[in-house]
Order: sequence, then structure tokens, then C-alpha cells
Amino acid sequence: MANTIASTETVTKLLDTNANPAPLGLMGFGLTTVLLNIHNAGFYELNAMILAMGIFYGGIAQIIAGVMEWKKNNTFGTLAFTSYGLFWLTLAGIWLFPAVFSEAGAAAKASETSLAWYFVFWGLFTLYMFVGTLKLNRALQVVFGLLTILFFLLAIRDFGGGAVWGKIAGWEGILTGLAAIYTAMAQILNETYKRNVLPLGPISQLPKNFVQDYGEEIANMWLQALRVSPQTPSYGVVSDEELVGASEFALQQVQEYFSGKPSEADIGAFFHKLGATRAAQGLPLPELVSAILLLKREIWMTARTHGVWESAMDLQRAVDLNRELGRFFDRAVYYATAGYTGYPLRPRDVF
Repeated sequence: MANTIASTETVTKLLDTNANPAPLGLMGFGLTTVLLNIHNAGFYELNAMILAMGIFYGGIAQIIAGVMEWKKNNTFGTLAFTSYGLFWLTLAGIWLFPAVFSEAGAAAKASETSLAWYFVFWGLFTLYMFVGTLKLNRALQVVFGLLTILFFLLAIRDFGGGAVWGKIAGWEGILTGLAAIYTAMAQILNETYKRNVLPLGPISQLPKNFVQDYGEEIANMWLQALRVSPQTPSYGVVSDEELVGASEFALQQVQEYFSGKPSEADIGAFFHKLGATRAAQGLPLPELVSAILLLKREIWMTARTHGVWESAMDLQRAVDLNRELGRFFDRAVYYATAGYTGYPLRPRDVF
């Protein structure tokens, strides 16, 4: 007699409760960059303060942040923080090695031409990293864009541009450091207050194919929630096919909203018509509002369930998504209520 053994595969996904290391890396980079470029702008000479900041806060602190980003599976953050941390250590070495090893003859002072090429290649590296920020947020785009310019300005100075280019680089570098400090503080304050205190300028909080990949699942989950919710008992008069079709169209509106495609008129027309339809079917207005808010909940829960945000840098995207979903569904409730009550459709430019 053959024995049949049933096996059940269990997948456990651990919740990452580690702190967000990005503010540490950004602040280490930002403060050190500002202090160095105050020197480049001509306010004081190169001194031990800059070297200490470069080694410890600009260097070691960023490397620590990079290792923490690796733990969070953030390739971009790992490469950025470890690379720029090591940049500061190599720069400190360029300044210190000739003095430390001068008697042994092991390290000659770097020529201006060699430094120029050093900055050129760091500029090229930063330019490639800037391309990566096009998928992140405006604040990081500003930081990496300004940093790219800074490296090339320093290269021009050392290729023979002279002190004037050095001072231009100094002032531009101060702006670069301040941009990094702003980005760090924005992440800290937004995370602490659980709201958008300082904007980072998100590109889109939903992945490009989110609705295409999960739309059917969201629609089915919403339908199930609608059928069992005590807040929507009258929805029994509406067929499953009609509800699924309406939810899929609404989800497409959500995706386009995050892509910046639909106009206020598009959103208004859909939900105004939906409200009028539900009124004609005799559904109570509170149930219509509850159904719309249930759809919002299912979108949010699906995004969390499928790990749309898996790294520390994605945390801000999650906060932004929650806020933007609120704005979208505020519009949805407004227009649906207007349609339900027969109020004229008047799309608003600012909601």
C-alpha cells in the first residue's frame, strides 16, 4: 500500500525593522561637502577640521550607511554611500600621504593634472548615478546633478582654470552639500511626523505596471470585501461583473493619476457618472463612499503585501503613496457625491 504524504510549503517573509540609514549617509556627505567647499570658496585654508570630517563623518559614516543599505537590499544606496565614503577617505589620503610618507619616498604629492583626472572620473561616475535618480525623487536628482557639476568644475580648476574656477566650484559645492542636508532632514522629519513635512518631489509612488500586475487581484479582493462589509449591504443589487468592471476602470484612473496622465476632468467624469449610477440603483450615499474607501484600502494593502517597498529609500515612497492615494480618493468621493446628488460636474484645478 502506497503512502501519500502531503507537504505544505510555508514562505515566511521577515519584516525589516532596521532604521533608515540614508539620512546618516546624506548628512555625512552634506556637512563634509559644505565645510570643504567653504574652503574652496576662499574663506579659510585647508586644515585638520576638514581632514577629520572627511575621514570620520564623510568617510566612515557613509561607509557604515552603505553597509546598512546592503542589509536592506538597496543596491543604489549601497553603491552611492560606500563609494562616496571611500571618495572622502581617498581624498584625505591624497592630502596626507605625501606628508606621512615623504621620507620613505612612497607617495609623491599629487599633481594638479592627476587631481583633474581624479575629479573627471568621479564626475562621470556621479553622472551615471544621476541617471539612476531619475527613478527616485527630485531631491536626490538635485543632489547628484549638482555633485556632477561640482566634480567637473574642480577638474576644470585643476586642468589650469585657476583660482576663479576654484571659487565657482566652492560656491556650487556649498549648494550641493546643502541639498544633501535638506534631503537627509526631509527623510528624518517626514518619517518622524508620519507626514510630508519637507517635500522630496516623488516621481511616482506606484510601479509602472502595478495595476497591470495586481489589478485583477485588487478587484477581486475589493469585491469580496464589498460583499461582506456591514457598511455596504445594499451592493447586493449590483452584479459582480459590473462591480469588477467599475473597479478595473477606477484602478486604471489611479495608475494614470500617478503617471501624471489624466486630467481633473477625466477623474471627475468617471466618478460623477459612477455616483449618478449608484443613485439610480437606489444605493445609499454612505455605502457609495464606503465602497470607494474600501478600494483605496485594497490598493494600499496589495502594495504592502507584495513588497513594493523593499528598501529604506522606498520608505519615503510609501509615505508619499499614502498621501497621494488620500488626495486621489478625496477627489473620487467629492465627484461621486456630486453625481449622486445631481450637483453639476465642475472639475477643480486644485483639490
